[in-house]
Amino acid sequence: MELTEQQSLRIAELPDGYRVVALEGATPMVREPTGQLVRIEQNGELTRPRAEDRRKLVGERSDEEAQHAGGVPAVTPYTSVMD
Repeated sequence: MELTEQQSLRIAELPDGYRVVALEGATPMVREPTGQLVRIEQNGELTRPRAEDRRKLVGERSDEEAQHAGGVPAVTPYTSVMD
């Protein structure tokens, strides 16, 4: 998979605390310092991911199910997952 020039430039310009956490097709997914996910579109624009993309990364379990399975609530910002 090859990124567009605009996507590569956007990744290079991301402020500290932003992390590329996945690729959905040709679209990088980035986690903001707040824990929110954003997509880097082919033209370099940051957009909110589609619900189905978010579910693939976060999972479809409820917060309560995630806690019982050893997970954490979805409201917890994941700011140091990739450290």
